[in-house]
Amino acid sequence: MLKINLRNIPSQPGVYLFKDKKNKVLYIGKAKNLKNRFRQYFLSPSFKIKKLLAEAIKVEFLETENEALAIFKESDLIKKFNPPYNQLLRDDTRYFYLIFTRERFPKILITHQPEKFHYQEIIGPFFEGSALRTILKIIRKNIPFCTCLKEHQKTCLNASLGLCPGFCCQKEVSFTQKDIKNYKKNLKIIKRILTGNLSEIKKSLLTQMKKLIAEDKLVEAEKLRKVYLAIKKIELHHGLIKEKEAFLIEHQTRKILIKLKEKFDLEKLPHRIEVIDISHFAGKEVVGIVVNFLDGVYEPSLLRKFKIKTNFKTDDPRMIYEVLKRRLKHKEWGYPDLILVDGGKIQFKFALKAVSESNLKIKVIALAKPKENVYYDFEKEPFHLEEDKELRDFILALDKKAHQKVISYHRQQREKLKA
Repeated sequence: MLKINLRNIPSQPGVYLFKDKKNKVLYIGKAKNLKNRFRQYFLSPSFKIKKLLAEAIKVEFLETENEALAIFKESDLIKKFNPPYNQLLRDDTRYFYLIFTRERFPKILITHQPEKFHYQEIIGPFFEGSALRTILKIIRKNIPFCTCLKEHQKTCLNASLGLCPGFCCQKEVSFTQKDIKNYKKNLKIIKRILTGNLSEIKKSLLTQMKKLIAEDKLVEAEKLRKVYLAIKKIELHHGLIKEKEAFLIEHQTRKILIKLKEKFDLEKLPHRIEVIDISHFAGKEVVGIVVNFLDGVYEPSLLRKFKIKTNFKTDDPRMIYEVLKRRLKHKEWGYPDLILVDGGKIQFKFALKAVSESNLKIKVIALAKPKENVYYDFEKEPFHLEEDKELRDFILALDKKAHQKVISYHRQQREKLKA
């Protein structure tokens, strides 16, 4: 068993490398506070962590100035060493990758499966998709780039917000060679931020800005100033790294999945959970959404959107029925182990009807708010979430994510009608 003195571990953000007796890297992780992270390791009940601690004989610590640099450093080292325990974790929870697509105006996308895209460059792996999205959001406010997968007739929402140049994804829009050059220049800057030393990039930007100001090129200098401020904001941003190590999150999630199985009489652990939600404004522009979670982790590639075709006005149960019936026709998407619908007893009834008519055996549960009751069996009383805090937090988090996605989709549809 690895023995280490917590007093010798820095209380700073950084990266750590577990090594065996042959100096082979077994696992690489990151932390916002290295000392606090290692307290978690020695208290963890996880079998994988105990096995790792038994194999490792030493740990190397690399301090970083901030959380963002720890995230970038971890990604770089995992790619370099490909440690066996990181491979094991990747099989269970899957990493995120940042890709630059191969086209005239490359798009920047976050994905679990880069092999599904034609890309010219890939950065990663990253464990925390939320941190990566936060960093890109900060960058995009100052350095616009495109994420549209297809060209479209009207100006996209991101372009109207100044987050996308617009000419890169809109049909029948003229652009110049200068536009192409500036777009590709922006991509190079973004790549540098995500793979380089932020302190060195800032120094380089300051030097370039002084030179441009001396030459009275104020517009160019202002563009570089925005990049500089974006990097500063990334460096100062806290909360990028989750409090708990990946192994600990995995262990905790498994406990919750076991609770789900036992409480709601599932035949097996719910590896894949789908959440159905509906959004409309007084029965108009009605949309539905199917959000997927794999082992408790949101999977954006499995997001499915539906425009309600039948005129139900404000009949949410029948809207859920329609969305679920249409979704279950797609065998090629695969089927979930558990379906969660937003609503009470009536929504539960119509969801069960859709599954039954599709000749499938998939467990359905319905979350009734604000009382936080979960319907799962007509012959039993609903389960009150207040009885189990862990289960409550987990189910409410699934529901919240689905609600965010359906509201976002509904808002997009309203914007299209206004355009």
